[in-house]
Amino acid sequence: MPTLLKDLPKLNGVLHSNPIMRRYAGNPILTKDNVPMQATFVFNAGVTRYHGEYLIAPRIDFYRDLNSPGVSCGTGFGHSEDGINFTMEPELIRVHYRDTVLPWVCDSRLTVLEDELYLSFCFENQHSERPGIARWRGKGVDFDAVCVGVPQQRNMVLWPEKINGLYMRCERPSNQWGDPFHIWYSRSPDLRYWGDSELLLGCEDVPFANKKIGAGAPPIKTDRGWLLIFHAVDDDPARAVTIHNRKWSKRYTAGAALFDLDDPTKLIGITKEPLLVAEAPYETGDPSLWVEFTVFPCGAVLLDDQQTLRIYYGAGDCNTNIAETTLDELWGTMSWGGRLTALAIVPWR
Repeated sequence: MPTLLKDLPKLNGVLHSNPIMRRYAGNPILTKDNVPMQATFVFNAGVTRYHGEYLIAPRIDFYRDLNSPGVSCGTGFGHSEDGINFTMEPELIRVHYRDTVLPWVCDSRLTVLEDELYLSFCFENQHSERPGIARWRGKGVDFDAVCVGVPQQRNMVLWPEKINGLYMRCERPSNQWGDPFHIWYSRSPDLRYWGDSELLLGCEDVPFANKKIGAGAPPIKTDRGWLLIFHAVDDDPARAVTIHNRKWSKRYTAGAALFDLDDPTKLIGITKEPLLVAEAPYETGDPSLWVEFTVFPCGAVLLDDQQTLRIYYGAGDCNTNIAETTLDELWGTMSWGGRLTALAIVPWR
């Protein structure tokens, strides 16, 4: 009998990466030493394949002093034939919006939609964090904003094709009541005006999350459904460590969920344990990391055999890495069933 989602207990304590995940032996593939600009951390990279090449958009942070305030933040842009060795552009991505260039564009994802390349992103500014979607001009590092949203939102991820005639995206608004945060969806006729919003996946649906979840890579279409790689966060004060003069007790892991092909608002399966947990030497225990206990997926590519899944993820908000598995192995780790809450209308209690 398959394990049903409603029967899964919450997980806590020690967690490990699933044995089906195979880390690339050459990790990390991107660090501060692989970009042609001042950088301290290169991580959380959106990745896709477009017109025969791999494209990557990593977050790039530069600190003059890790133990004091002051940071510059932006997004790099690179090209590769094999998806492993990237040549990075000499400038950061520029997102043009109403005759200006947006500041602090970060945590980007790349989606190919209708043969155009789109960047979905968050940008931080004096009026809080705002999400957006931008279209590539086709060369260089310039993108034009198609839509820019209101605070507070992160982890905006664009679906790679229309669903029943409408565009679709994932998003993760903040909760005015505090944690937890959940994954929502919205739909649009034109990529500019968005609505018809509802819950896509609740934190309560993820056995290894108690604080928040968020969409990772853009969904991948498979013969079984739409595959969404996501991140999940659990918090345990007993786990707290001090890193760069800050206490850190959150743990970010990676998981996967499967949604119906015809109606991707319907959850049909989810990994009952994390796929990736920070365990490798470049993911945890290294004083050069910015945070501890953290892996964060932003890119996923199905290779030419249509079976091998390559996941790109940041570790410790510091570097960029690769892990691979197969779809058949992934299906074997899933529990099946719908969400615990059909709509986000449960009374407060």
